[in-house]
Amino acid sequence: MDSRLGILSIGSRIYKDQHEKGLELLSLMEEELMRKHPERTKTPAGRPEYTDCPVDFNISHAGNLVICAMADGRTGCDIERADRKVSLSIAEKFFHTEEKVFLESAENPEEKKKRFMMLWVLKEAHIKLLGTSIGAVKETPSFAIRGDKILCQSNLFYSLYEGGGYVMATAFERMADRDNLEIKKYNDIPDFILTAVN
Repeated sequence: MDSRLGILSIGSRIYKDQHEKGLELLSLMEEELMRKHPERTKTPAGRPEYTDCPVDFNISHAGNLVICAMADGRTGCDIERADRKVSLSIAEKFFHTEEKVFLESAENPEEKKKRFMMLWVLKEAHIKLLGTSIGAVKETPSFAIRGDKILCQSNLFYSLYEGGGYVMATAFERMADRDNLEIKKYNDIPDFILTAVN
């Protein structure tokens, strides 16, 4: 199966609606890619997965968009609104020294916030692939973006996207899943530009 990142516009910012639409998107992608709806379960840590199917999936939502990544190997994804209110003090508490330097080297506050959001979605995608909690953010690799490259010490493979006021990241355990990723848009979705990969 080729890896796929589905993006669905849902017209709602209510968490319950986002969650339900995430499951709807997953079902739609199952039908298109596998022609079946495998039974789902959860790991002891609460990460959804298929009971007896080698395909992995992960869902994320923000604003009025829901995304779902599917791949043959483990995958994680995260999407955030670029204009989301954030406390940069989070970086002081949870980010690696190199990441703090990357943030501080930004030319202005807008660039600093943009860099924060890029780092955050990469960390979330990493955590979601592993199936650990947000408390594991300190154990994620140190990330930096230089041009179109994501710099990190990890055996996972990442991609970073921007578009329509959103920042999005995927993490894969297999390079082939990352490199052959197809983005499928459902409904009226902004164009996402591939910003960087490792």
